[in-house]
Amino acid sequence: MNNRSLFASMTVLAAIGVPSFVSAQTSIGASTTTSTATLSTTTTTATPALVPVKGSVTGVPENVNFSGQAQVSTKIVTDPDFRLPPTVLVYIDLGNVAGVGASTGRKYVVVSQETLRRPFNAADLVQITFPFYPSGGSSMSPRLGTASFSLGYDLQTLKLTGASGQIATP
Repeated sequence: MNNRSLFASMTVLAAIGVPSFVSAQTSIGASTTTSTATLSTTTTTATPALVPVKGSVTGVPENVNFSGQAQVSTKIVTDPDFRLPPTVLVYIDLGNVAGVGASTGRKYVVVSQETLRRPFNAADLVQITFPFYPSGGSSMSPRLGTASFSLGYDLQTLKLTGASGQIATP
């Protein structure tokens, strides 16, 4: 990915009012698969990305500061049979994100994987709510945080060209 396409994507995101959370380098790769049936051809473009995320969730018993890399993978699927607009399947894995208690230094664990189906646009803001709990503690009564991702796509190549994320209190 070149800087020009990332800049263009972030400019599109800003122009339509999607906040940018860029603070670290996002690693993005892409692959395209074409499937041909008797009368039509479906294209699926898969793009995995490692997206740096950080932020804080405030609350009781303490505020928790999170950081790490979210694994975000998108699959853009065309549908020539019914002539529907392309659809984006967004997979988000927060397994490499961890928290630290602001007052105690206690470690917090995030175990969250989400799959979302979204309309395909040049820019998208995706928000998910995730559970977290103290490391070694019970996962029966987790606290909740929100992860927000700004995603930018190239409308011609159907590829994810930019991604940034942050964590906050729901």
